Amino acid sequence: MNGELIFLRLTDVGRNINLKKASNIFPAIPDKRIIRTKDTPSYVDFPDPLNLELTQNIVSESKYITEINLQVKLYDEGVISLIARMAFRDIPLENLHKLRNTEFSTLEGEFKINQFLKFHYSKIFSQIKDCIEEGYILGIPKYEKYTFYCITNDIEKPEVFLEENKKYLAALLMGENPNLKLNKIQVDSTLSHSFSFLKNDLVIFDFDRALIIDPNQDYEDILLVTEIANYQLLELRTVDYLLDRRLTIAEDDIRKIYFKSRSFGRSLNRKVGNLLRLRYDFIFILENIENVSKLIGDYYLAQIYTNLAKLFQLRHWSDSIRHRLETVGDIYNIAQTNINERFLLYVEILLSFIFIMEFIFLIFDFFR
Repeated sequence: MNGELIFLRLTDVGRNINLKKASNIFPAIPDKRIIRTKDTPSYVDFPDPLNLELTQNIVSESKYITEINLQVKLYDEGVISLIARMAFRDIPLENLHKLRNTEFSTLEGEFKINQFLKFHYSKIFSQIKDCIEEGYILGIPKYEKYTFYCITNDIEKPEVFLEENKKYLAALLMGENPNLKLNKIQVDSTLSHSFSFLKNDLVIFDFDRALIIDPNQDYEDILLVTEIANYQLLELRTVDYLLDRRLTIAEDDIRKIYFKSRSFGRSLNRKVGNLLRLRYDFIFILENIENVSKLIGDYYLAQIYTNLAKLFQLRHWSDSIRHRLETVGDIYNIAQTNINERFLLYVEILLSFIFIMEFIFLIFDFFR
């Protein structure tokens, strides 16, 4: 088998990366390559990241690996994307799964592929950390990983090839040991998300991996759509995590209002104001995520994107976040209403006391 193993790693490092400032530090250029093949409409618009491509000179313990290339992308929404492409040649199909754990050496040290990506992520982050808006930087950044097994042999009938090797390929896509005896239902389920544009190409998606068979190596658009779907999932998971933290803070605030401090209401208006700004911020993030790709209609890439959106449950994440936004807002609004009502009650009691005192003084004056 000939082809390449492609490893995608997306990391959310903050609310925003100042790309203009980063371009003065990081030797990258705006990525203006718009991929429109396989009947994709001309109006499709993807984010424009800063892009840097590096070729790594390697020495590998595997005779099948020929080179490794690294592509780095910086997205405005605070995401660093690393794409490592490991080219292989003349490897037996049954050894394909071993490549992900193969060790190799570069001028920067010895690595396996995950270590290689982590090393370069840390290196890039240290270079651009001053370009990151710190409003939402997390202690431990969230990340998404995806792997593509790309076979470029001219397989005349990919469906027949798939049927003949389905047990191994299913285990490959699941990241499992190929010697594991998978149930036929699990094998069929794993291989069910398949797409084909030409007679001799085939793409199969699983949650963390995909198999691509394409002798023309015309799959850059598929890689991009998959990257965008993972980008959306990453941003949604990050926003969901931030809302979890906000709900925890809201719980503490409610306890302070009702059980601990009578004076907490003084700072509630400020908290509600901050929450309102945060809520609008999250809404704008959500809109940007959902509108990042507009693959409308029955186009080939639209079918792939729709399939990935279902696999990653992007709609469920969006709905959950909107529900949490409403919940956080309702918590503070109810608390503020309760405090306002309590304040009005105190005012009424005070006015009643003043009225009673005035009435008593009038009685005293009457009997003098």
